[in-house]
Amino acid sequence: MTNSRRRWLIWSTVAVTLLVVAGLLWFAHARGWLAPAETWAAGLFHRKEAGGQDMGGMDMGGMDMGSNSSSAVPDHEEMSIPYAVQQRIGVTVGRVEEAPLRMSVRTVGIVRPDETRIAHVHLRTEGWVQKLFVDYVGQPVKKGDPLLSIYSPQFVTTEQEYLDARKSGQSSLAGLARQRLELWDVPADDIKEIEESGKPKTNLTLRSPLTGTVLTRNAFEGQYVTAEKELYTVADLSTVWVQAKVYEYELPHVEIGQPASVTLPALPGQEFTGKVAFIQATVDEPARTVEVRVELANPEGRFKPGMFANLVIQHTMGTGLLVPASAVLRTGDRDIAYKAESEGRFIPVEVKVGAMRFEDGRFQVLEGLKAGELVATSADFLIDSESRLRVGMAMMNMPGMDMGGKKGQQKGGKDDMKDMPGMKMDDDKKH
Repeated sequence: MTNSRRRWLIWSTVAVTLLVVAGLLWFAHARGWLAPAETWAAGLFHRKEAGGQDMGGMDMGGMDMGSNSSSAVPDHEEMSIPYAVQQRIGVTVGRVEEAPLRMSVRTVGIVRPDETRIAHVHLRTEGWVQKLFVDYVGQPVKKGDPLLSIYSPQFVTTEQEYLDARKSGQSSLAGLARQRLELWDVPADDIKEIEESGKPKTNLTLRSPLTGTVLTRNAFEGQYVTAEKELYTVADLSTVWVQAKVYEYELPHVEIGQPASVTLPALPGQEFTGKVAFIQATVDEPARTVEVRVELANPEGRFKPGMFANLVIQHTMGTGLLVPASAVLRTGDRDIAYKAESEGRFIPVEVKVGAMRFEDGRFQVLEGLKAGELVATSADFLIDSESRLRVGMAMMNMPGMDMGGKKGQQKGGKDDMKDMPGMKMDDDKKH
C-alpha cells in the first residue's frame, strides 16, 4: 500500500468519526440532554454575573476563557486564559533560548588497569625458587626491586664460562657468554660483581620491570619453574581505564579526545574527568554496542580495578534555539507550540524542530519561534483541545445548521427541559 493511499484511508476514517460524533452531539443538544454539561461549562469558561456560584459553592465569577480570533494554524484558534484559570489547570511557560546544543551520552563501565602499563614477569631460563621477596598480591614495588631468587644450573654454567673465557683471553667467547647473561636480564652491576669476585653467583635474582602493584603471584619457594610459567603480574595503576559500551546510534556523539565525566558509587559526591582514549572498530552484533575506553588519572590510587563507574560523555554541536520538549505538540502532520503573549493570550504557532533531543530534554527549534519568546510547557494539551473544540463548535453553529432549543437554554426556562427523559411539563398537552 502506497503512502498516499494509507494517508487517504486515515483521513477518511477521521472524517467519518468526526461526522458521527458531530451528529451525536447535535442530536443530544436538540433533545436537551447536554443542558447540565453546558451550564457547567458556561460557568467554567465564560464570565458570569457578580456573585454567581457554581460547582458546590465555588466562585467562578470573573474567569473568562475564550477565543480571541483565528490563527495561522488551520483548525486552531487563539485562546485567552485568565491567570486564575491558568493556575487551576496548571499552565506553566518556558523561554526559547539560544544555547549550546549539547548531546549527553550516558553509560556505565568497569575500572580496568591500563594495559600499556602491565608487565607479565617470566624467567628466561629454568630452575628452583630459593627465596621470595614479594609474597602477596597487592604489594607495591618499584622498578628494579627483587621479586625472587632461583637456583639455575644453566645460569651458574654460563657464569663460569664467562669467567674462564676472560682468564684465557678468549674475548669472543667471553662476549658471547656475557651477552647470554644480559639476555637473561642479569643487571650490569651483578655482572661486574662476578668479574671482581672471580666466582659465579649461586642464585639468579629476578627484579620488577616497572613501578606498580602486584596483581597476581604464581611463585612459591621450592617450586621448579620454567620459561613458560608466569610468575608475577605487575601493573602501574597511576592511570586506569574505564571500559564502557555505547549503542551504535550514539557513535556520532563520541570521539577520541572528548572529555568524560566519571562518578563512582564507591566515591559518592565526587566527580572526576577523564577523556575518551579508544573506540572499538567493530560492533557487537547481538547487543548493537561498541566498546569505548575512557582514560582516567589515578595518582592517589583511589580507583581500584573492578570498580563500577557511571560515565557521561558530552558532545557540543554548536549553538541553536532550544525549547522544552513538553512545549511541542507533535500531531503527526505538524508540530505546534502555544506562544504566550500578554493578558493571558496563547497563540498557536506551527514550528519545525530537529529530530534529536538535547541536554535537559530540549528540542532545537528550526522554524516558527524566536529567542526570548515564551511558550506553554504544561497543560498545553488542554489549551490545544479547547482551541480545536471551539473551531468545531463554530463550524456546527454555521448558518443553516439547526441546533434546536438554544433560546430556551439561554433563558433557563422550561424549554430546555421538555425533552429530557422522565420530565413531564404542564404544557405537554399543547404538543
